Amino acid sequence: MMGRKRQSGQDLPSRVYKKHGAYYFIDKDKKWHRLGKDFYEAMIKYAELNDQDIPCTTLSPIIDRYLKEIIPNKAPSTQRTNFEEVKLLRGVFGHMKPEEVEPQDIYKYMDARQAPIRANRELALLSNIYSYAIRWGYAKDNPCKLVKRNKEKPRDRYVTDKEFWAVYDIAEYSPVIQVAMMLTAITGLRSTDLRELKYSQCAEQGLVVTLSKTKNRTGKTIIFEWSDELKEIIDRSKKLHDTEKKKAQITSMYILSNRKGQPYTASGFKAMFRRTMLKAKEEGIEWFQFRDIRAKAGSDDEDGSLLGHSDTKTLNKHYRRKPQLATPLSLKR
Repeated sequence: MMGRKRQSGQDLPSRVYKKHGAYYFIDKDKKWHRLGKDFYEAMIKYAELNDQDIPCTTLSPIIDRYLKEIIPNKAPSTQRTNFEEVKLLRGVFGHMKPEEVEPQDIYKYMDARQAPIRANRELALLSNIYSYAIRWGYAKDNPCKLVKRNKEKPRDRYVTDKEFWAVYDIAEYSPVIQVAMMLTAITGLRSTDLRELKYSQCAEQGLVVTLSKTKNRTGKTIIFEWSDELKEIIDRSKKLHDTEKKKAQITSMYILSNRKGQPYTASGFKAMFRRTMLKAKEEGIEWFQFRDIRAKAGSDDEDGSLLGHSDTKTLNKHYRRKPQLATPLSLKR
């Protein structure tokens, strides 16, 4: 590997430093800007502040342009993941010129990772960065195209109706989890979309949802037509934490909200469901993740339209987990 390495903080963008537990950016006038302690938030602020053109002779400034122009168009959850992945990729490849990176270098990186599935995601991101580098005129070839991904086994946990209702009953102490489980089971919404649902999305025809995963690419919208179950769940959500909200004089715009009327964070919601599953495990129920409820919806949906996938390959590979019924052949003598 060639190229001149930054002396410290190789995993950080140019002119970004970590000091006293926080990230700082030094602009072209030598002024220090505090970006914050959270890496994800810091990178968003950095992308907004960094208006200086840096010669894209190495991958680090190319990554900066990708961070500024491409990542903001992705779903919030994908953005956060990409920022963490970029940090790792920059630390290894950032000092190198695009043409210096060879497939062997990428294989060494992947072999050194203790998480083969995460290594696949990081390879996919690096490949996408190279695709844009070629488009922008900074590279001629994409070495990632010659690298094979680690083998992956698609998640196959199917939540049966019996398991679903058993966990639902256990979550009686947490009506938020019960409403969330029901909403996901009948709509198949991702946790990200679920947590951001607003009452303003309740239209005459049904619940209108623009999927966050494809919002900036296709803007695909699904209207979940009103059913007795869906109406009942939305009505029930209005009563969640009703006492607390009245005491604090809070009226939330979110269908699922905390006691302050704000949407749950990904980590906060995950922790809530984990507590429910810990109780379920004590009852002898096999562990499943909240995302497995979405897969259940995709498996139980007969025509495959519920999850909004235009590519049936994705649906069949990742969401069709229900055991397939087959009729034995008749063999007569």
